[in-house]
Amino acid sequence: MDKFNFKKYNWVLAIPAFFILTFIYFSPEFIDGKSLNQSDLIHFEGMSHASQAEAKRTGEPPLWNTAMFSGMPELLFSSLQGDPTHYMYLATNLGLYKTYENPMTVFALMICLWIGLMCFRVKPWVGFFISAAFAFNTFFITSLEAGHITKLNAIAYSALVLGGMRLLFDKKWWMGAALLAFGVCIEIRASHYQITYYLIFVCLMYGLSELYFYFKNGEIKVFLTRVIPIGILAASLGASTQLWRVWTTKEYSEYSIRGKKELSAQAGQENNYTEEGLDKDYAFSWSEGKMESLTLISPNFLGGSSQETLEKDGPFLTMISKNYGQQAVQQLSQIKLPLYFGEQPFTGGPIYQGAILSFLFILGLFVLDKRDRIWLISSLLMALFFAWGKHLQWFNYTLFDILPGMNKFRTPAMALGIGCVVMALGAALGFNKIINDGWDEKTQKAAYKAAGATGGLLIIMWVAAGFMDVSGARDAAIFSQMFQTQDANLIRNLTSAMEAERISMIRGDVVRSFILIALACGVFYLYSKNKLKLWLAVGLVGVLTIGDVWSVAKRYINKESFKVDTNKQTHKATPADTYILADKDPNFRVLNLTENTFNEAKTSYFHKSIGGYFPAKLRRYQDLIERELSREIQVFANAVQKGDTLQVREIPALNMLNMKYTILGPQKEAVLQNPNALGNAWFVEHIEKVNTPDEEMEALASIDPSKQAIVNVARFKQEIKTSKSEGDKVELTEYGHRRLKYKSNSKNGGFAVFSEVYYPAGWVAKIDGKETDIICANYVLRGIQLPAGEHEITFDFDPVSFVVGGTISKIAGYLCWILLGFAIFMSVRAKKE
Repeated sequence: MDKFNFKKYNWVLAIPAFFILTFIYFSPEFIDGKSLNQSDLIHFEGMSHASQAEAKRTGEPPLWNTAMFSGMPELLFSSLQGDPTHYMYLATNLGLYKTYENPMTVFALMICLWIGLMCFRVKPWVGFFISAAFAFNTFFITSLEAGHITKLNAIAYSALVLGGMRLLFDKKWWMGAALLAFGVCIEIRASHYQITYYLIFVCLMYGLSELYFYFKNGEIKVFLTRVIPIGILAASLGASTQLWRVWTTKEYSEYSIRGKKELSAQAGQENNYTEEGLDKDYAFSWSEGKMESLTLISPNFLGGSSQETLEKDGPFLTMISKNYGQQAVQQLSQIKLPLYFGEQPFTGGPIYQGAILSFLFILGLFVLDKRDRIWLISSLLMALFFAWGKHLQWFNYTLFDILPGMNKFRTPAMALGIGCVVMALGAALGFNKIINDGWDEKTQKAAYKAAGATGGLLIIMWVAAGFMDVSGARDAAIFSQMFQTQDANLIRNLTSAMEAERISMIRGDVVRSFILIALACGVFYLYSKNKLKLWLAVGLVGVLTIGDVWSVAKRYINKESFKVDTNKQTHKATPADTYILADKDPNFRVLNLTENTFNEAKTSYFHKSIGGYFPAKLRRYQDLIERELSREIQVFANAVQKGDTLQVREIPALNMLNMKYTILGPQKEAVLQNPNALGNAWFVEHIEKVNTPDEEMEALASIDPSKQAIVNVARFKQEIKTSKSEGDKVELTEYGHRRLKYKSNSKNGGFAVFSEVYYPAGWVAKIDGKETDIICANYVLRGIQLPAGEHEITFDFDPVSFVVGGTISKIAGYLCWILLGFAIFMSVRAKKE
């Protein structure tokens, strides 16, 4: 038996090394069982709690969420039973994602980029250092604290997609097809379509670049007959594994705030109005300023984050010490202030790729062949252009208006997530080329140019800090409130000290970046003079690169960021919750006025909520919120303050949504019961016929929903007959997340309104087993024409997109595994031969 060649296979140690780095950074989670206070995950826990309990009870995935916004589809964050691609996902995080989701997300960022880099023929240990530095950049670390796990997964898997493309371009047909299919599969499975959307543009850039060079080398026939067909088939197979997910998402998007609008623009909003998708102001609100992109190389260039701790020896606290004494300094040093002064409303931290990694990327642009250089530069520029959003209107507003899907997304700054992948690829390729080609005169000149470019840029940034407008839009208001003063001179002194603090921070980080790049250049210089061995030079640059981003990441997530049982503490029932939960009939809804009603999911953890938290609400429900519910809530709140008894006509929408309880505080005495809540279903006496959605919404404020129902007869042309006799009733007998049952009893029959949100894509109603039409009533609810006598009414939610799409997805998933297994077999056989 041949002796095992450790030197040849020592790259395998990179995998446990990735885990060790993850373990060290997230030791409070692994050792102490603590977790981050992640807002999005806390919201998700709240909104999905009831659905998860229902799934355990019934054994089938919940497709309809009953706990928020009076009911909405849960398809976007549901799962497919028996999904074979689930194991592909597990492979990227060692199967530990449920227990250690945050650290294993960072692990996935490292391992996926590392695999992608090896497809680009980067040496494993060069890839190790670049991948580790890439994963700990501040954009990803601060995204963890916000709970943006799906975004980070999509960024991680994008490297596998690009790696698969590279193998195909290198004519590694089987393995290229398998990895591309695998990458596309889990990329779409991550369910963050905005990142995937940006990735498509990078793939197009890469593909066009390769098309040109294949043509230039006289191999255009190979590209057209082998590369493109195999690539399309592999990507299609990968995408087919997630057909159900894409199908249901597309279906839902048509009825969400990303879809076509039904109401006319409100007064004063005409210029911001778009017929389909998001309004421009909303879509581009998180646009990164052009200068802000310089935080890629120096983190505090725009002040860092909206919550920064001040340095005790900095200009601001020095001024406070002189004027207010050390006690004030001690108090303020514990407070985090908004030092960020960029173009975005607020930010959790800069997008800092790392000074050394940025230098290596620029160095790569000087040493790489034109074939790689072109697509890397064009892809990064495109990511920057997207990230600048409204600050590059000629580009982004044009694409927003003409590109399919572009108007579905917000937060343009997110495009730099893909930009970071491109930079990491370029840095690794450049570093790798220097090692492969050796340190010759050409490389030396390239290193001088890269050092001059980055060093010169940093010097300009240091000088520019003294001339920039570093004032924050809310500085004066913050200090006025903090010090309880309107003294203009005092506020001016405080804001001036804050500006001096920002300048000091900018220059401090610029100098830090300059020193780090100088150290990396020093290592290269010693290597060029044969003073350092290759492995030591690679190791030193690698350690400096990781240490650079690691130390900045620790500014935002450190030991103090981890708490014990964060989510359990958040979702703890108050006496008010306990009082409501004692109600023996749980099928009613709750309005919580102690929270931001339509931007929180804590209420949904315990109750069926009128509000909730989801960035892509149903369009009609959002219309109801904006045009009617917000007004009614204000009327209701004013009436409560005055101690008035509300009349049924004053809050018709809340009544028809079966709002039985209102929470005004944490104690049970702060719970109000609404006697006018209409229950789960009822017969009406009269139909208010309208012809447009605008008329539907307008009529809603003036009706008594217990007697009248609004129907758009231009859309629903069925004959509707109304009758309501004494004793007529509709009773709810079974309530589930996919199944509803009612019993009706009426003398003459009539039109019944159900306090359930109307959604046309999937719900099927039957009367005694015979399918019947569901009519949209009162703009957001369901209505059915019921015959006289006793009958059973059922509503079932089994969308074709989920049932049929799920079956196709499973078949494609198994085929994807077969392709991967066969590709590995062919690769091993080829190596033996």
